[in-house]
Amino acid sequence: MDRYLVLPFWLSGQHLAVALDQVVRVLPALRSTPLPGAPESICGLANVRGRLLPVVDLARRFGWPAPALTLWQPFIWLTSSKRELLLPVEQVEAVSACAAADFTPAPDPRVPSSLLRGVLRSAEGLLLIQDVEQLLSDTDEARLVELLTLREESIDVAR
Repeated sequence: MDRYLVLPFWLSGQHLAVALDQVVRVLPALRSTPLPGAPESICGLANVRGRLLPVVDLARRFGWPAPALTLWQPFIWLTSSKRELLLPVEQVEAVSACAAADFTPAPDPRVPSSLLRGVLRSAEGLLLIQDVEQLLSDTDEARLVELLTLREESIDVAR
């Protein structure tokens, strides 16, 4: 691949991006409902077209201060190999095409983070490319599956 298509965004004052092939769409601010017992990286669940999607707090996952929620805050709807997720961010930019030569993939020693897919050099500076597969740790994923299964079972019992 000689070019990377990414969707750049801002979160906690940091410039990040996700691979465009993992983006379903960008949505306007959504109301989420807290999920009791959920891992810290899960803000709650949001109903999108009748589907319950986990809302991931990426700032908390990175250990950054969480930005204040705003009325016009965009959510990036992402797909991973395990599930679809929502990622609230501060601002989304236009899709960007970047040369493969400008991309340094993880786990290159210059990119010492298991949470990143890599780093991309651009005219504006560096873009941290989030690895969507790492938005939830294995422990967080297992706990989320458990909670969602319990929720489905309680709905079936109520019927």
